Amino acid sequence: MADERRNGHTTENRLAQNRQRASGRSGRRASEQWRKRQQRYRVISWILTAVFMVIFYALICACVGNRKLYKKTTINGLDVGGMKSAEAAKSINDQFRRDYSSVGIQVKLDDKTYTLDVSAALDMDSEKSVQKIQDDSHSFWRRGYGLLESWTLGSSYDIYPYIGDSGIITTAIESSDMMKVDLDIEDGYRIEDKNLIVTKGKGSYRIDTDKLVTRIKKQIAKGDYGTVVECPVVSADVDLDEVYKKVHCEPQNPTLDPDKNYEVVEAKDGVDFDLEAAKKSLESAKKGTDVSIPLTYTPADMSTEEYRKMLFRDEMSSYSTEVEGSENRKTNVKLAAQYCDGTILMPGESFSYNLGVGELTEERGFLPGPSYADGQSVMDMGGGICQVSSTMYMACLYANLEIDERHCHPYPSSYVPAGLDATVAWGGCDFVFTNDTDYPIKISTSYDGYSTSCTIWGTITEPFSVELYTETVETEPYETKYELDKSLGKDEQVLDTVGIEGLTVQSYRRVYDGDGNVISDNPEATSVYSKRDEVYKVGKLPKDKDKDKDKDQNKDKSDSSDTDKKTTESESDTQEE
Repeated sequence: MADERRNGHTTENRLAQNRQRASGRSGRRASEQWRKRQQRYRVISWILTAVFMVIFYALICACVGNRKLYKKTTINGLDVGGMKSAEAAKSINDQFRRDYSSVGIQVKLDDKTYTLDVSAALDMDSEKSVQKIQDDSHSFWRRGYGLLESWTLGSSYDIYPYIGDSGIITTAIESSDMMKVDLDIEDGYRIEDKNLIVTKGKGSYRIDTDKLVTRIKKQIAKGDYGTVVECPVVSADVDLDEVYKKVHCEPQNPTLDPDKNYEVVEAKDGVDFDLEAAKKSLESAKKGTDVSIPLTYTPADMSTEEYRKMLFRDEMSSYSTEVEGSENRKTNVKLAAQYCDGTILMPGESFSYNLGVGELTEERGFLPGPSYADGQSVMDMGGGICQVSSTMYMACLYANLEIDERHCHPYPSSYVPAGLDATVAWGGCDFVFTNDTDYPIKISTSYDGYSTSCTIWGTITEPFSVELYTETVETEPYETKYELDKSLGKDEQVLDTVGIEGLTVQSYRRVYDGDGNVISDNPEATSVYSKRDEVYKVGKLPKDKDKDKDKDQNKDKSDSSDTDKKTTESESDTQEE
């Protein structure tokens, strides 16, 4: 019985366990099914959400217009938000014209930096670039994101200029100072034993213009104007044309250098070589070999030592005039002589007396002296310096030099013959002559307290002598006039103005050779001197003079305005005595 009961319990337990196992399996299946349903629900939910978001985003994109740029949009730092593409392109183009009106790219060559102005070559297709930005940002699926950006940080773009015409860059390179740089290698050529030695394939570099243009274009495409571009160069043979310019020279006779206190520049032999033959020899040579080109030397016509001996060797002429008058006048003569003394004129060079003496001012030591104004003797600054110019004129004539400008006084001078004077006035008439000899000349002027002298020193290559003579072409006698002076007695008369006869004088220059033969005999200058009436002050006018006086007074009244005008014009044109 006991065994039966145990067996019964065992069976029941087994049944219960089986039921539990069946129940567990059923629960697990139900749980697994529930989880699967939940997963399907989540997937469906995500899909529905995604679909909703896509539909919502598509609705936003559909609602966003594509005619204007988004707000908070900047191009090249310029706020173009809310603008149409054409409007934005115009603003950007205007900014480009302002900002790139003067733009340079720095190029380094041979340890030196050069700046090339590339502004003329730059261009910018603003319309196309802005339209591309708008098209990209306003593509259908991009519009929503663009709108979100415009609500937050905004968007920024850069449009860089580009090279519109590469030829402008090439021209800028070729016209720059870079092309003046000597790229010859120092040992590319040498001179030995009157031969030019050139090494094939070793001599110079040249700028690789095409490669440099390419490098500049890349810099500009990146908007980089600050980085220095290394100038590319390529090696080449010695440029024989450039070598010829350096080596070739014509024979140079010795001369004086005015910029170095008239130091003697030594003679230089001429050097030459057959350029075309040299090019052929270099072209046919092997790389690395030396090509010997014979040089031809031509000596100068004169050695430096000979030139030194010839300089200012001869006294070409000398002339002196006696100085009279006031101390002021003598001081002015002395100063004028000092300012002209030692002047050197190179062959073909001209001398202006006014420029040589300089402005007649009190600060420079000049004093008032007698001068002519409107035919009358007046006191004027520097009066008397015409005696030095007249003395120099005579010396130049006797030296047979070329006279460029000369004027006579209103009346003949006492210190030189009529027709052989030379008046000057600062800012007016001048005395100018030219050194038309083959050698420099030196002007030596002096004043010793009694007379002023002018000596012309130079080099006489062919002996000559000069004879000056004059011819009176016309004369105009002066009149004697009387002016009433009530301070004088009835029978008294005083000479007030010395009469001077009017003259027209023709001067001539006759030149002889060393044997006394006439080389030339030509008119030199025509001088027209005015007459000056002699005037006496009297206590009583003669009867016939009373009538003349009345006529003169009536004439003066009728012509008063015209007389005043002539006087004013004449006084403005002052000539020194």
